[in-house]
Amino acid sequence: EKCCCLHRALEAGRPVDAEVASVASSALGADRVGEAPFAVLSSRPVRSILVSEEEIIAARDRLWDEYRLAVEPAAAVPFAAWLAGRIPGAQPCIVLCGANAPWTP
Repeated sequence: EKCCCLHRALEAGRPVDAEVASVASSALGADRVGEAPFAVLSSRPVRSILVSEEEIIAARDRLWDEYRLAVEPAAAVPFAAWLAGRIPGAQPCIVLCGANAPWTP
């Protein structure tokens, strides 16, 4: 919700500036999607899904508590969307990374 340049661009039909004030901004913190990526993504049926800061942190913590996977907040974003029921499918494939954040539960 607070780091959503692609979402704002898809809404506007062109790249636009977007607020960046997210716990996930270390990896997702672009304030504007580029022209070339926007051209590729907007030519396909792409859907942008937003999650809250609370959902991101809860997903990150759940990955640690249940699976002992230490991930950066940005990596927890797709897991948060799936946990919230916004991603279809019972068994999604989610790529996880923990390289951009110190671990502080």
